[in-house]
Amino acid sequence: MSIKILMPALSPTMSEGNINKWLVKVGDKVKPGDIIAEIETDKATMELEAVDEGTITHMIDHNSNKAIPVNKVIAIIGGSKDDSIESNDIKPLNQEIISKSQSSKLKLNKEISIKTNHLEEKTTLASHFAKYYSKKNNINISEIKGTGPKGRIIKRDVINLKSREEQNQILRDYKIIEPSNIRTIIAKRTTETKQTIPHYYLTIESNVDKLILLRNKINNENNFKISFNDIFVKALALALKKNPNSNVSWINNKIYKYSTVDVSIAVALKEGLITPIVKDADKKSLSEISLEIKELVIKAKENKLQPEEYIGGSISISNLGMYGVSEFSAIINPPQSSILAIGKIKKTPIVNDKNIEIGNLLKSTLSADHRVLDGAVAGKLVKDFNDIIQNPIEIWIESNDLNII
Repeated sequence: MSIKILMPALSPTMSEGNINKWLVKVGDKVKPGDIIAEIETDKATMELEAVDEGTITHMIDHNSNKAIPVNKVIAIIGGSKDDSIESNDIKPLNQEIISKSQSSKLKLNKEISIKTNHLEEKTTLASHFAKYYSKKNNINISEIKGTGPKGRIIKRDVINLKSREEQNQILRDYKIIEPSNIRTIIAKRTTETKQTIPHYYLTIESNVDKLILLRNKINNENNFKISFNDIFVKALALALKKNPNSNVSWINNKIYKYSTVDVSIAVALKEGLITPIVKDADKKSLSEISLEIKELVIKAKENKLQPEEYIGGSISISNLGMYGVSEFSAIINPPQSSILAIGKIKKTPIVNDKNIEIGNLLKSTLSADHRVLDGAVAGKLVKDFNDIIQNPIEIWIESNDLNII
């Protein structure tokens, strides 16, 4: 009896996947627990384990670089010579009936093909203008797909074709790149997010002179380094803890209110973006957050994140300050209801009473889902974040495992 191996759903959002690499070949014997393939999901590359024992007899070609739907047969254990990947999901019919049916169908298709080709040689359904314009511009009208009634080639078909040819000439030297599975998913999800979630944006400017002093003191008096992003994650977690009404999601017309504070961090990969999660970030010290972020980034870049490490989260944080970006607005990461975009710390003249001083200013922009976060609620969250990074006494208190006396 043959056993089908199906494309698994390796995450709740996965609807299709790519086979990056087969680790077995036809004729290999496998047993439960053996790693047989690497599957590229919408977020990471994961290993596929065998759950049955036997000999691999059929395998789908993984070199086509095409996405395979979840539950599609990708391999067969103990199959017969009559089995195939394509037909395995179809109930087999009597072989004699199949042969007669295929023979009749082949004969009919051949007759139709001969008649159709003969007809196409004689006539092309097109308007007078389309024929005239095609002849004038040396266009092979028989290769154009008509958009008029009954497939008739009309004016817009030949005009648009000429326009596309001119655009290609303007573009000159270019190549078309087939997007990866991750990039395709990102394109689809970001488009849906912007179309379905009513975004609004709140920007605040913070003086981070004291925060810089705190970071310098920590890094000078400890044997490891804390990044600004580590501090921002901690500050955002403390602000969200103070604003439980912001720790919510709008899912299927219901409000989900979370009791934990889990901060997702945006990590740029070669193929796109992923958001691993620092769970219970409000309860962790700066050193714990720093170490965890480093580990998550390494796993993300090696495609080793598990679904529970990047699916979920209360809020996201995206920092482009290291690229010199002053400020920006980010797209919400559903099902979350907000994301904080952080820009570059800039030295700026500041009026202090009647004196002008040079201070370090930072702009942060919160993107919020108006379905579940009103302006006052989101505004309070942004203000608390601002207060914490301007006077980071809470961060200092909760970093008792660091030398910052």
